Amino acid sequence: MTELLSSLKSEWALAQSAELARVPLYHQLYTVLKDAILDGTVAYEAQLPTEQQLAATFDVSRITARRAMDELANEKLIARFRGKGSHVIYKYKPKPVRAPLIGMLEDLIEMSKHSTTRVISIEKVVAPAEIRSRLGLPETSTVHKVVRVLSNENGEPYAHYVSWTTGVCKGFTKRNLQSRARLDVLRDCGIRLTKVDQVLSARNASKKIARELQVEPGEALLSVRRDSYDANGVVVDVLECLYNPKRYQFAMELGVE
Repeated sequence: MTELLSSLKSEWALAQSAELARVPLYHQLYTVLKDAILDGTVAYEAQLPTEQQLAATFDVSRITARRAMDELANEKLIARFRGKGSHVIYKYKPKPVRAPLIGMLEDLIEMSKHSTTRVISIEKVVAPAEIRSRLGLPETSTVHKVVRVLSNENGEPYAHYVSWTTGVCKGFTKRNLQSRARLDVLRDCGIRLTKVDQVLSARNASKKIARELQVEPGEALLSVRRDSYDANGVVVDVLECLYNPKRYQFAMELGVE
């Protein structure tokens, strides 16, 4: 519960500096909680903080916390049980869209050719628990973590990338990653991607990300998460991307069968 409250408080802080700060406090709290439920941050059947905990964490009144929870209950996102607390009844189910992987990878390589890459850091680290879980790694295993910012041909930054990669044997240098497409560097290591799971959502810009992408803190960004698999069906690369929607758009062409 402490970790959840900390995460929600971070989103609350962003809301205070964004457009959301102009609406009543109960609606701000309701929106932060609702977003966390809809994007799966707070999972189905998870218990939410009590009104007292919400009031203390966000420095609002019990009435404000109660009204926010009432709004969630009215929308059938949570159920409130006497003596058992409030639990999420919304089931988050991302619906994948099938698309040819080859064309997607070619587009990414082509996009990199028309972009300037600035590598902020390259480290061999023990990844956070969530990333280790997605990569199927034990606690002590290390991965290559790379943080990059991509700018367009006018020198305007439009994307912030954080990647965690296993199986890297060579080539992950600042020079290589700034002068070549990262997918080409992966191929040089014998890492062949055969499948990509991609999830699109939105995220508010933290102060650090806002500075890198030249946006205001709290501004909405396009968030893309990619889990890439090798020929053995194992996730070998996790990529988390944040895009400035004013400089980048994600377009898909879908056929109707």
